[in-house]
Amino acid sequence: MHGKFEFHGTGRSYFWLTLWTGLLTAITLGLYWPAAYAAQQRWIAENTLIDGKQLVFTGTGMGIFSLWLKILFLSIITAGIYAPWGWCAIKRWQVDNTYFADPGDVENL
Repeated sequence: MHGKFEFHGTGRSYFWLTLWTGLLTAITLGLYWPAAYAAQQRWIAENTLIDGKQLVFTGTGMGIFSLWLKILFLSIITAGIYAPWGWCAIKRWQVDNTYFADPGDVENL
């Protein structure tokens, strides 16, 4: 069985999302990156349906902050060698925090 994927995001809404998250990340010298990443994943989930089922992303910037610091530290001391493992850890966190929305979740998004 093959599922139908739909994406309803617009360039306009993504532009504003990346503008404000990018600015906050730059102003905080990168410290806002985990929250920015979580906000972008939430936007992607809110705009994605699989077989008509809405996705919801429940991760937060605080939820990934310590993982991000660990990846940053290990990538620096290994001259970037750890980065692929770190990116996989971030993707694992992302998938672990993505679900099909319950009927009541969609109204709250």
